[in-house]
Amino acid sequence: MNRQSQFALSLVVVASLAVGALTFFSEDPAETGGVAEPGTPAAREASARSPAGTVEDYAARIRELADAVEREKEERLSLAAEVASLKNELARVQASGGTRQVAHASASHAAAARDKVDGARARRRGLDVDALVVAGFDEATVREFKEDADQRELDRLYLRDIASREGWLNSQRFREETEALRVDGPSTRDEYGDEFYDWMLYTTGHQNRVEVADVMGGSAAADVGVQPGDYVISYDGQRIFSPSDLRDATVGGEVGELTPVEIIRNGRRTRLMIPRGPLGVRVDLAAAEPQRPG
Repeated sequence: MNRQSQFALSLVVVASLAVGALTFFSEDPAETGGVAEPGTPAAREASARSPAGTVEDYAARIRELADAVEREKEERLSLAAEVASLKNELARVQASGGTRQVAHASASHAAAARDKVDGARARRRGLDVDALVVAGFDEATVREFKEDADQRELDRLYLRDIASREGWLNSQRFREETEALRVDGPSTRDEYGDEFYDWMLYTTGHQNRVEVADVMGGSAAADVGVQPGDYVISYDGQRIFSPSDLRDATVGGEVGELTPVEIIRNGRRTRLMIPRGPLGVRVDLAAAEPQRPG
């Protein structure tokens, strides 16, 4: 091979190497089927082009927002019931010609409204071990529960930190793993019992009572004398701690059969027999010190 042929062949080899290098550095892993190294510009660019989440993530987020809307509706209904109650009280006082009573009634309702808002916004606090021991629960059991609750809270903090760092904070996985670490969940009731669960909710600043905010005219609740301010404690023997507990309890059994419902009114328990089905009440969440066991 003469010198000119060797020189031409060298140029071809160099050009081929240059083209290969350009191709290597310019290829998009998403287009070639490869996977970019995490943290590289190519990986960040591919992440920016990828969808924000899966269909399940969007569906879960929609459900979460829908639940928030429902809670907002319940709060609005509670406020509307409070306004209606104030109007009725004012009308009664005006009809009797009273003036000092108006101020007293308005102040009482305003104080009650403030108490409800303060209770709803109360900061969560750690378990009050002494309060549960005084209430009659075994100290070793209470301390064991507190250790478990503290560890779950730490695990929740670390879970949130990891999810935030790795980009799956708003995912279904995060919601499911967070739910599994809840202290105020069904597993606590199953393991420690309703009475312990009641005191746990109360001493940690959670709401533990379903309060009747308003009674609908002509309803089953109205027929048996349920009144605003009553706490619904149990339905057919099942303890009630939330509006969802009450809704779930009313749909079982035979429609119309007489069912025992326990309420607390002015600190005293009362047992009513109510036809199974919708009670016809508007309810709110509240916090109240449980009655001591035994």
